[in-house]
Amino acid sequence: MQKALQGIRVLEIGDQLTQFTGKMLADMGAEVIKVEPSNGTEARHIGPFYKDEEDVNKSLYFWHYNTSKKSITLDLSDSTDRKRFVKLLTETDILLEDFAPGQLKEWGLDYEALSAEYPGLIMCSVTPLGQNGPWKDFKMSDLTQLSLAGVMAVNGYDDVEDAPPIAPTGGQATNTAGYFAVIGITSALFYRDFGNGKGQHVDISVHDCNSVSTEYSIPYWEYQKAHVKRNTCRHALPHRSSKWIFECKDGKYILCLNTYLDEKRWRALVKWISSKGMAEELHDERFVDENFRASNMDKVCDVLETFCKAYDSEYIYHHAQSLNLPWASIRAPEEMLDDPHLTEDRKSFVEINHPELNEKIVYPGAPYLFNETPWEISFRPPLLGEHNEELESYLIKEKLDVKQ
Repeated sequence: MQKALQGIRVLEIGDQLTQFTGKMLADMGAEVIKVEPSNGTEARHIGPFYKDEEDVNKSLYFWHYNTSKKSITLDLSDSTDRKRFVKLLTETDILLEDFAPGQLKEWGLDYEALSAEYPGLIMCSVTPLGQNGPWKDFKMSDLTQLSLAGVMAVNGYDDVEDAPPIAPTGGQATNTAGYFAVIGITSALFYRDFGNGKGQHVDISVHDCNSVSTEYSIPYWEYQKAHVKRNTCRHALPHRSSKWIFECKDGKYILCLNTYLDEKRWRALVKWISSKGMAEELHDERFVDENFRASNMDKVCDVLETFCKAYDSEYIYHHAQSLNLPWASIRAPEEMLDDPHLTEDRKSFVEINHPELNEKIVYPGAPYLFNETPWEISFRPPLLGEHNEELESYLIKEKLDVKQ
């Protein structure tokens, strides 16, 4: 079956800011050729490493973000290699890069120069703060991006005195930009292929992408001039919200989302807890009223806390879902890997063969399922320069075509 982006060719001359975008394009069928310096991109040097053996071909970090790609080595700071690189653009649809603003122009590889010769070329530049503006040359990391964009400010605790903001999981800022970059690229492909055949430059700022991803904080300020407050394991709001997280009998935690409780759900919840003899005063009909319940939520939480402590998390999770309650277990990574819903039914994790290691490695699988153009990891991440011979064959062929 044909894949969604089959026939699209991408040259990726980026590192950590482009690798997730390149992976998504490659896993959807595009031919993505990663152009690397002779010692590999920086990502290849970031651990942890397979069996703790530090090697440019064994970085688990690199593996995760570079499936289904090819790898060639060229030094773009060298004029001869730049000429070789430009020849590759003849059959290329997308150029994906994350160099500092102005660097490609210095080498004559900026969009203005390349589009003059290749008008159908789509170039996507992913940089920390965009191609223009007073901050365009500032240096950033994923952590500082989360800070500057306001994402970090809404994460933290309200039950720890003087608790500072905390950062979400590493990579979130860059991954967010990666999704936006894929959307921008595919939109540009639609415009080119169903419009006038002209490519364009897609300017992706990691800061921009994260600044528009701060959930409630900006609307609350715009409409109420209210700052949101950090709430432990809950959405940041201008006010303190009720507790959602409770420890279970097995020592694990469950998220009992006590919003969205209409009368039907509330009565089902009380009936369930009552069947265990633990409903206490929740039988009071006044609790059916949402406003009364909200003003007495501490009492509801006390009952839920006692109830959860008496039963295992998986039992509470599955029975709550059978009552149409949007509750969920708080799981560790290994529990996700053991869940047949993810591993068997949804194929959320897949085994990919590494022939050089004579072993299969588990990778995250499809983030979305197509019924006509299947998503899949075509092959394991490339070894450094693994496709250099293929590059040479292409360049030789191009020379012969020119002479003919």
